[in-house]
Amino acid sequence: MNKTREIAEAGLFAALIAMMIVGAYFVPLAGSLITMFLPLPIIVLTMKNKIINVIFSAIVGVIVSGVFITFVGSVPLGGIALLVGLPIGLAMKRKQKTLVTILIGTLFGTAAFVAIFALIEQFTGVSLFQIIEESFKLSTEMQGELTAILGADSTTAAADAQKLLTDMLYLIKLIMPAFMMVFAMFYAMINVVMAHQILKRLRIDHVPLGRFEDFSYPKHLAYGSMGMLVLSYVVGAIGLVDLELITTNFAFLFTNIFVVQGFAVIYYFMKGRVGKATSIVIIVLLSVFGLMQYISFLGFFDVLMELRKPRIKVN
Repeated sequence: MNKTREIAEAGLFAALIAMMIVGAYFVPLAGSLITMFLPLPIIVLTMKNKIINVIFSAIVGVIVSGVFITFVGSVPLGGIALLVGLPIGLAMKRKQKTLVTILIGTLFGTAAFVAIFALIEQFTGVSLFQIIEESFKLSTEMQGELTAILGADSTTAAADAQKLLTDMLYLIKLIMPAFMMVFAMFYAMINVVMAHQILKRLRIDHVPLGRFEDFSYPKHLAYGSMGMLVLSYVVGAIGLVDLELITTNFAFLFTNIFVVQGFAVIYYFMKGRVGKATSIVIIVLLSVFGLMQYISFLGFFDVLMELRKPRIKVN
């Protein structure tokens, strides 16, 4: 690819990035979906072009979109796209294993989200916790108005709603570190999966994703997770850190990491019996009914005991 073609391609992707940022900012409902896939153009461009051109493309996309939505809106969205998409794209370009690529995306994604929220707080004076608290308060007020319209006991309903608000805010503040990491992990995972589909259609050479039913973490992850859980309890018990804080965060991480393999195990055994679509519906229903912890333990034991035979390791 000659230099002129590289620059032209970077320009086209800059336009695509700008359109996605504007869409994420303005389009109701669908904007949230667009935000989830902002790193995709960066990943694909990284596979096809030089790093300097990728960075140039992202900067131009941010500048162009900033004209339409203000730079306060475009910089955070463009920053997330670049800080998550570029590391994932480089990992895929260097043919890293899928799990390694997701791990890289998770680490950079966590750093990106922390940096963006810190930047927003610096310029607006509004923290992430304040945004969450205002959202909950708005929901509580709407619920109170609805209760009054329906003629229910507004005093009791308001007290119950306030208690629920307080409890949920406390829980969110408690698990925020782990929540940021888990969100970054799923954010990276979704973009890696979608990037593989796009690269396949564009016939760009890459390491195949592999089948979901064959997904498996390495055994040392299970041993390490158990060690960290035990260590967190010991450290909390002797008073070095808050026991509730550290154990709650590690438990949240444990559940959300191993639930992925738990879903893979269920899908493995159900797919041949009821088909793909029904298996997916069953997995969704199990999640909705609050069985995530049990599914995560299933995934954890599968890592240790290899419940699926024959076993095909994921790339």
